[in-house]
Amino acid sequence: MTEQQPMTLTDWRSNPYTVGTLILYPRSQGRTVEVQEGKVLDIWDVVWAGRWVRFEPNNTDHEGLERVTRVKVQPTGRCSRYDIRHKQLLYDEQDQIVYGEDDRPVLVQAAAKPVTLLITENITVPNPECQCRTPGQHEGAVTANVS
Repeated sequence: MTEQQPMTLTDWRSNPYTVGTLILYPRSQGRTVEVQEGKVLDIWDVVWAGRWVRFEPNNTDHEGLERVTRVKVQPTGRCSRYDIRHKQLLYDEQDQIVYGEDDRPVLVQAAAKPVTLLITENITVPNPECQCRTPGQHEGAVTANVS
């Protein structure tokens, strides 16, 4: 049996991405939306067979079923808002929350868990040639390159 090659998709600007590519994706919590950076870990198709299951090309039960793409991403910790979501409470040996001198819980850096993106149409592959820090700088760079 041969190993299956990872899928390659394109973002909304037609830039390709695959496993290992650094991407930007929208993330929301409540009414707050932010842009998160992450590295693609896996890309696969799923089908609805009473529940969502990974598509298997050799499974005859999956023939004719609608396929939907999923992308698993490992967040890098860089995002457009606060990094508080990548910290966790510090606990002592008795599993009690540790408080600092300001009577606030002490937060420690924590690795973000991988996430599965159900909506892949909003994924953006950053352009490494663009060193702009603000939209205004980017518009100026694009205008200068077009002229």
